[in-house]
Amino acid sequence: MTNKKHQRLADRLRTALQRLDDGAILRCFDLTLWFGSRYASAYELQGPIYLVLDNSLIQAFKHRQTNTKRAVDALAFKIFCAFVRDWSDRESHLALSPMAIFEHTGRRPPASVVEIEHALAELQQLLGSTGLRIASLGFETPAHLFECLQAIVADEVFLTQFVDEIDTANWRIDLRAPMGVKIPMSEAWRALPEKLPLHYFDPWYVRFVLSARIEQHIIEQCQGHGPAPIGSGKLSETLADLNTFGRNGLLKGLGDIDLLQICDISRQYQHKLGYVLAGQTLDRDLAETLNQRHAYHVHAGVEGGDPQREERIKEMVGLMFSKPFAGEEARGRRIREQLAEFAGQLAQSCKQASASNAKTASTGEPQGH
Repeated sequence: MTNKKHQRLADRLRTALQRLDDGAILRCFDLTLWFGSRYASAYELQGPIYLVLDNSLIQAFKHRQTNTKRAVDALAFKIFCAFVRDWSDRESHLALSPMAIFEHTGRRPPASVVEIEHALAELQQLLGSTGLRIASLGFETPAHLFECLQAIVADEVFLTQFVDEIDTANWRIDLRAPMGVKIPMSEAWRALPEKLPLHYFDPWYVRFVLSARIEQHIIEQCQGHGPAPIGSGKLSETLADLNTFGRNGLLKGLGDIDLLQICDISRQYQHKLGYVLAGQTLDRDLAETLNQRHAYHVHAGVEGGDPQREERIKEMVGLMFSKPFAGEEARGRRIREQLAEFAGQLAQSCKQASASNAKTASTGEPQGH
């Protein structure tokens, strides 16, 4: 079996890589293993893995015939999918959310269910070369998807106006407090309404992103006016930049919020969903945000007056000497061993393609297209 899967990969790469220069081959190699390392992180949790695509990857497949960079991006993801099919023993599928489909259709409300059916057929055709089954996420039928897209449109209208109000507001506040200083993130969180009139997006994640945006405004506007603002870190800075305005005045970055609310590994670990939703994106900042939300937490504590106080203390002490994430670590080691084997075959094929291209260039023979 091992020899067969190595040979299948080598045969695929021989044809795919012969059209690329050395820079493109290197990018393809690096990007493929980048996808692979993030898959290995998702593999740490138990259950089938759903690779949730964002618009950047869909666009790579959509324009691979006319854009060289996107062609390399799409090829890298296809090669990664070969790793998923042949090296991983975990059931794995692609997954499309309503927001990804909304962006694929140009971020305009669909005219009919028939139009949605055409869009779904187009996506099936675009992504068919990955060899992975495509699952729907958050909708069951084209008619249900139609309703989801209408909800997204309503949220987009509201959030576009709301973010504009945030950006034009005065956020210079007095950060002095009776016992120290006020924390900008806490002030930002309190500044948002408790309830947001959202129909599709998760209010908690929207508040999470918007509070980060307000925090940055507070930090910028309060510099040099009273105590130095204390920021909450890199994650907040990244979140603050997720939403910008496009030329048409619409809010960009809603797809990032969508991927964050769907693929938050920390939440998935706590809720024990029985499956894994892993975000797939070419956006490095978004990928880093998802990576920072890839955290496992085990809670144990003692409260005053707890009738089972002694048992809680034993639980805490036991947790200190246990290995609560041993299963996750073992699964991670197993898939990373497979990824290392795959990387070796990939590196060999890339070297052969580079050597072949150099030989072709020296003899003056035209390269394949």
